[in-house]
Amino acid sequence: MHRLMNRVSPVCVACFGWLVVTATVAIAQDAPRILDARGKETQRLEVGSSFGGYRNTLIFYTFNQQKAVLRVLIDNKDTKFPVSAVLYVFADDVTEDGLKKWLNNQHSDGLFPEVPEPVGTHKIPSMSCKATSHKLVDHTKQPFGEYDNYTVSIQLADLKPIAKFQIKDFTDKATVHIKTN
Repeated sequence: MHRLMNRVSPVCVACFGWLVVTATVAIAQDAPRILDARGKETQRLEVGSSFGGYRNTLIFYTFNQQKAVLRVLIDNKDTKFPVSAVLYVFADDVTEDGLKKWLNNQHSDGLFPEVPEPVGTHKIPSMSCKATSHKLVDHTKQPFGEYDNYTVSIQLADLKPIAKFQIKDFTDKATVHIKTN
């Protein structure tokens, strides 16, 4: 019996080890990939004006390695500053240049006719997006009217996994222009 145990034990240990490695790989593949809007690799672009003057404020967080872009919109109709967000997911073969061109077309004049299209568009639940505070900075006169200019603090929190991603909770600040006349 003792000889049989010596032969079976290494086989059982090897099988058990194989099961542990296989399960670990499966869990890692199913685990959502983290998107950190405040991370060093994340590119941030804030847009608050267009050819027609000030507009609602857009903040784009580009995650090149993960092939995703988070767009946060802060409405500029009044000082409630409603916040909404959408996560755009692209195919794995999309290049950084392709993401830049797509991003430009989202807020500019659509210079680039051939840009990658998202393979997934995921609206972030409104209860996870909010303005937490605002501060009047100044008042300006522009060619298309007068504006109160605010610094607005926003928060995205309590986000559930979306597709294959988990967006880390974060706060940020942006400039928002509200037309006064």
